[in-house]
Amino acid sequence: MVNVTCCGDQDRATEASETHPYRPPSDTRNCYTSGNDSPARFDWNQCGLDDKACLNHGGCSGCIPDSSGGYCQETNGDIYVSRGSKFIKLEGKEIIDRLGQGNGNKRDNMRLRRREKDYERNMENRIREMQIMGRDPFPSRRINNTQPDTTPQSFVGYYMNNIGLGLGILLLLISLGLEYAKSKNLLK
Repeated sequence: MVNVTCCGDQDRATEASETHPYRPPSDTRNCYTSGNDSPARFDWNQCGLDDKACLNHGGCSGCIPDSSGGYCQETNGDIYVSRGSKFIKLEGKEIIDRLGQGNGNKRDNMRLRRREKDYERNMENRIREMQIMGRDPFPSRRINNTQPDTTPQSFVGYYMNNIGLGLGILLLLISLGLEYAKSKNLLK
């Protein structure tokens, strides 16, 4: 499949809509006029071939994309945008408002948030696919909790066991000693 590039360096496959072939990409919508009989109307099928962006106002190379819908720039520096079925020239304050910091930031922030959400959604989908396929990217960790219990009851029990064992061994030795003495008649 060949990637077709429309005027304003817009990728036809991702920026334009095949289902709405006469709707230009949002970054270059002001490079095209609207109306069924308009000579500078966007046509998805002609994108990259006989694109009529900025017709008579800089041509395809004069179409400059931006977050406000793009504009046409002639070689002499004049800037035009489409309004309905014709192009109008922007002057002074209109150019400053359009290219300045005033209204572009909100739209750029919105686009950035959308891209971040798309990226998050794609990553979540990949993780879920891997989990379904049995290749979990986040294997569950086993927590080794084999530390001895340090409560006072465990210390008391430990010492009581040692004392009981010691007393049992001591009684066994005493009984063995008494049996030995009895067998040798050392006890009278």
